[in-house]
Amino acid sequence: MEKLQTLLWILFGLGVFIWRMVQKAKATTQRERQERKFSRPDSTGRPRPVAPLPATSFEEMLKQMQQQNRAGNAPETTPAGRALPQETAPVPRNLEQPIVTAKSLEREKQARSLEVPVPEARRAAGLPRAATQHGQEDYWSRVQRQQREEASRQALSGIQERLRNPADLRAAFVLSEILQRKF
Repeated sequence: MEKLQTLLWILFGLGVFIWRMVQKAKATTQRERQERKFSRPDSTGRPRPVAPLPATSFEEMLKQMQQQNRAGNAPETTPAGRALPQETAPVPRNLEQPIVTAKSLEREKQARSLEVPVPEARRAAGLPRAATQHGQEDYWSRVQRQQREEASRQALSGIQERLRNPADLRAAFVLSEILQRKF
């Protein structure tokens, strides 16, 4: 029973859809009949009278158009008497960029006399920012500096003790003569 009800609902919906489409088609054809300019039968079935073509010949129409062109004004109606549509063309959209001349950002070299002395260029090492030694303010650089100073002190103290001892002094003198021969 349930399947039969479902089938009936589908058929009913299909019937309503077809009925609406037929009504739409009738309305469209009726509107098109009203919009057409050529002859169509009226409600009695007889064709309506159409406006006759102008009785002028081609040569007369050509002369008329030439006169209008000479006068400088375009015809405002067609030969059948209908008004010409007045349209203006839209301004085309231009995606091209305007041409910009290249402008140099360099300064022009100024003319100078060869007799005037040129200021001497300074080296970067002599500038104050290059002379500053960074790293003296942090902890690890201070520790390394203290270790180097301590090692140099120990080396100096070792040398001073050896120089106090005459045997070590003689050995150092002999070694220097052996290692640094003059002849």
